Amino acid sequence: MSRFRLLVLAALAAPGISVAGTVLTGVVEDSSAQTIEMPSLPGSWQRRIDWMVNEGEEVAIGDLIVRLDPGDLITREEQQRTDLEKVRMTAARRIDELKLQVMDSEKAVARAASDVRLAELDAVIPAATIPRLDYERYQLTLETAKKTLVRAQAELLNKESELGDVIAETQLEIEQAESSYERIRLALEATEIRAEKAGFMIYGENPFTGKKVFPGETLYSGFMIASVASREDLQIRFWVHEADILKLGQGQQLEVAADAQGSSPFLANLTWTSSQAVEKQDWSDSGYFEALAKPVTELPVDIMPGMSVMGLISRTAEN
Repeated sequence: MSRFRLLVLAALAAPGISVAGTVLTGVVEDSSAQTIEMPSLPGSWQRRIDWMVNEGEEVAIGDLIVRLDPGDLITREEQQRTDLEKVRMTAARRIDELKLQVMDSEKAVARAASDVRLAELDAVIPAATIPRLDYERYQLTLETAKKTLVRAQAELLNKESELGDVIAETQLEIEQAESSYERIRLALEATEIRAEKAGFMIYGENPFTGKKVFPGETLYSGFMIASVASREDLQIRFWVHEADILKLGQGQQLEVAADAQGSSPFLANLTWTSSQAVEKQDWSDSGYFEALAKPVTELPVDIMPGMSVMGLISRTAEN
């Protein structure tokens, strides 16, 4: 017997709810629940769920609730970290070498400037007071010292410019390596998912099979894995057979009761219906629309997120 028929029979047996009308199957959910989807991680468009907190278990903020198979992310993270350190060390070595060359050039400029000052002392001696040969030698020494100073100053400017270029270049290389490493580090970190709110763990549903997601299953990126829900903002999500969808209208009131024996019924108003039907392979070959309803009366204390419920559209409402 299909799950859908079992739920209908459970609804018919639920105390306090009439059966004179169309019965809808649904589930209680927290509209502000933390939704956990399979993340899109480098290296694979699908990933296996290694472990999950048991469904229905209460969790607190920060608790680890889902662990995904990291695949090759651990190896890639180690490699990217090693590559980053190499880039940093290479950059530091290049910069230090150029800084030494700049210091050498600064010393060369200082020596050349000193040589010019010394040569100027000899060059200012009047030609009439010393031999002609000495005078010409002093003048030549001064011109040579000036040219040496100009070359030393030009070399210093070149080294300073090269140092600036290398600093900018290596900084870019480091930032690129840091970005690559951070991307893999965050991806590895994303394989461990933690609760962002206190509540109860509720497993998601595989959209292909209509069955509960389970640990060990491999899902595509973007598929819902689970949710963490509380009783703070509850709503009911119904699945409506395509033959019954025209009987529904926004604001329509339903009588709702949980499948559990002894649960008291309550009233809810429809707030939304989907525009396209989807298949539920474990129910039937027919299509089913989704509908949302908000409770308009106080909920029984036993109504919890993830609980299966039935909603009744009375024949009067249908007409």
